[in-house]
Amino acid sequence: MHLAVRPRSPRLLVPAVLAAVLSPLALALPPAGAAPQETVVGELVQGYADPGPHEALDAAHDEAHDEDAGGGLLSWVQTGDGEAVRVPTEDVAAVDNGATVEVTLGGTVRDEASADGLQPARDVLAAEQVAAAEAPATAPAVGPVNHRVTVVMLQPRGVARDARTLDDVVRAVNGPVADFWEQQTRGQVTFGVVKGVDWGAEATVGCDKPFELWQQAAQRAGWSGAAGDHLLVYVPASSPGCAYGLGTVGRSLHGGGLAYVRATATSVIAHEFGHNLGLGHSSEVQCDGAVDSGTCETAPYMDLYDVMGISWEEVGTLNTVQAAELGVLGPDDAAVVSTATGAADVTLVPVSAGALPPGTRRAVDLADADGVTHYWLEYRQASGQDAWLGSGRNRYGLQQGVVLRRSVESDSDSSLLLDATPSARANWGRDVAVVLPVDTPVRFAGGRFTVTVTGVTAGQAVLRVVPATPTVAVHSLAGGDSGPQGTLVEAETCDAAKRCTARYQNARVFWSPTTGGHSVAAPELAAWERESAALRFPTTDRACGLRESGCYQAFEGGGVYTTPATGTHAVAGDRWARWAASGWEFGSLGYPTSDAGCGLAGGGCYQHFQRGTLMTGPAGTWAVSGGLRDGWFRNGSEAGVLGYPTAAAVCGLRDGGCYQRFQGGPLYWTAATGAHAVLAPVWDRWAASGWEFGSLGYPTSGMGCGLADGGCYQHFQRGTVMASPASGAWAVSGALRDGWFRTGSEGGPLGYPTAAQVCGLRDGGCLQRFAGGALYWSPATGARAVTTRIGDGWARQGWEGGPLGYPVTDTVCGLRDGGCYQHFQGGTVMSSPASGSWAVSGALRDGWFRAGSEGGALGYPTAAAVCGLRDGGCLQRFQGGALYWSPATGAHPVVPGPVAERWGALGWERGLGYPLEPERAVVGGRSQRFQGGTLTWTQATGEVRRS
Repeated sequence: MHLAVRPRSPRLLVPAVLAAVLSPLALALPPAGAAPQETVVGELVQGYADPGPHEALDAAHDEAHDEDAGGGLLSWVQTGDGEAVRVPTEDVAAVDNGATVEVTLGGTVRDEASADGLQPARDVLAAEQVAAAEAPATAPAVGPVNHRVTVVMLQPRGVARDARTLDDVVRAVNGPVADFWEQQTRGQVTFGVVKGVDWGAEATVGCDKPFELWQQAAQRAGWSGAAGDHLLVYVPASSPGCAYGLGTVGRSLHGGGLAYVRATATSVIAHEFGHNLGLGHSSEVQCDGAVDSGTCETAPYMDLYDVMGISWEEVGTLNTVQAAELGVLGPDDAAVVSTATGAADVTLVPVSAGALPPGTRRAVDLADADGVTHYWLEYRQASGQDAWLGSGRNRYGLQQGVVLRRSVESDSDSSLLLDATPSARANWGRDVAVVLPVDTPVRFAGGRFTVTVTGVTAGQAVLRVVPATPTVAVHSLAGGDSGPQGTLVEAETCDAAKRCTARYQNARVFWSPTTGGHSVAAPELAAWERESAALRFPTTDRACGLRESGCYQAFEGGGVYTTPATGTHAVAGDRWARWAASGWEFGSLGYPTSDAGCGLAGGGCYQHFQRGTLMTGPAGTWAVSGGLRDGWFRNGSEAGVLGYPTAAAVCGLRDGGCYQRFQGGPLYWTAATGAHAVLAPVWDRWAASGWEFGSLGYPTSGMGCGLADGGCYQHFQRGTVMASPASGAWAVSGALRDGWFRTGSEGGPLGYPTAAQVCGLRDGGCLQRFAGGALYWSPATGARAVTTRIGDGWARQGWEGGPLGYPVTDTVCGLRDGGCYQHFQGGTVMSSPASGSWAVSGALRDGWFRAGSEGGALGYPTAAAVCGLRDGGCLQRFQGGALYWSPATGAHPVVPGPVAERWGALGWERGLGYPLEPERAVVGGRSQRFQGGTLTWTQATGEVRRS
């Protein structure tokens, strides 16, 4: 995903929601003199540089609760090739926890952390998350220990050792630190030192480069790290530029991490290990005369009750906000009270107590109406881990009683302690009284909660918790009567499922256990009223800043979208799901431009968008857009032959084409051909040809019907599909189609095609059969029709593979006695009803032509030519005689009569030889010359004389 880099806050660091554990096997060094515009890829690693208790207290007093006074979240991008680059936390605030990120780095950023001694951060010009974080592993136990600690004593460069020993640090970890975390997590976390490395040579770097410092410590200890492994470096207390403690932030209760400390106090080591487990800080919020509203400031670390506050010498019980963050609160520890549950009476035992007596709780979890914020109540009493509250060790004068906290996710804090007895701002620095007074209602969260402590003993505190009604709580969150919703118009009503709504001057407020509380105002309210049954309750508040200055609000059954250009429209039900699948307003459809319209044919509905229409029909809801929609509209949309869409459009076809299936068939589109439907009976033939990738290409027209004999046609880029009930559907393309068109297409003598074209014939030719014959094509002869009458004679000659070759003319009819002819490369085929179809070719054809062809004495041929006669001769019989040919004599007819009979009696060409001329009239008879003499018939005598 691409992550937008936001403008930097004037604060040191802005809130960051996620942090990552350093992968111990890839400890990295910071870049040396890295140039601007450098790109690095690595895992996000974050940690806290924590001040000592006196530094934190001085900052709280001297800086009037300046939230930047230390403890801010620090971020590094740790690569696998020896780099750990510090970057501003706000620049990577959108990166997932533990994710791998690619960042483009600019110049250095001088922030407060660098002023305190850390090397400068590098500006992030662009960031892209390239891999999600891996799921945290569970730390394996080694004996009773599941969080293994390696301790290394290491002085930074130029720093002398102090008097602390390795044994001092080991005893602190194995003793009070381990005891604290085992007790507070109910045995889920057990720390223990598994290795220690004593003082040696000083490091080559100072604390300004913590990752290189940790790397050198890891090398000395042979520490590679795994889930639950911690590397704790002790640096001398006087080390310049070093924080009191610095710990990386883990991602789960099972995480390990890196830390260094300048003291062996339980408070600081337990605090840094808390960061390794994933915790932020515990700070205090003070407001001017109010619990949590008006002018407020956060005092970092100033929850003095908690280990994640100031690391002073007393370590109280882990507060319930932090315990809930770790997931170590038991199922019966906290009573949950919200607007959904109504008022409740709760008996709290001290948070430091052991087992819970029946009917008691350790905390109250107040779930606010926004569904995100949680307030927590707990009872602090001088017992157990909090026993110091009742002794002289309580040097800050912290109170015993019920305290109020709020969970938070920021760049520094996980928990905020609220002051239940607020003072004016001028007294904040001296005000440590925070507990809820007895028998005094305390209102907070804008009046959405009222808590009264009705009784307190050493062993328990009794509370009355009254949340506002659901819609009142939502109204309060929005500013109450003075806020944008205005005053109440229709009182709250709720149904049996606790789904509540109320009407205010300018909005309707909704709340349910599943949706939480949200309001709907103009202009979304009017759209909701038009589609309330489908939209149901809102699930978000109104949000703006979308593309084209858009705003939206989500509902259980859809959403309402508004832009200046398109107006306000609801998208609900199946249309919402389909639009979401397309990418909402960023997708192919854009924003809605109309409300839904129903009552179409077959019970259908539609909704128009900027670049398309969503249609709902029997096959569900599908988008129709662009050229496909235009073509669908031309075909009558849902009321036309195509009907409703049955699938999404598919694009990326050949030549940038798209298609979409409808009830009546598919619709195809390209920029060059437009949109055309391909329907039965054409569809099957086009599919068999390979659709748009085949020989026909895309359709260039719709299907036209009403032709002779019930026929239909459709044109494609490289051909036409013709269909009729009798012939079926067949494609005609290329030169064959051109030739067929010249014959009159389906209205001509050939009629409809009856088979697919066949190519690969002699001389590169092709043929296609039709109802009335066949169409043949070759590069040399073009496309010529051969009708059935002519085809018989040509077939006897072997079609195009025989001596006749391909036709060079179409069939010509209207000759004598109903005859037809067609010329071929090697001859002519003549046909008449009386004589049949026969080929005449070569010298015999020449002779026949000289004899007047079918109009002469010979008439039409009645048989095929016979060759292989004497001297290489040939003969062919005709209606009026025979035609004989030899190389020596040429072609001459022999017609029936006395001369022909005499010639035959003499042995035909084997006797008197071949004729040398046609029979001719002479005085008193007829005569014909042959190679061996002349035969003359005398009419008076009937005698044929040879001379």
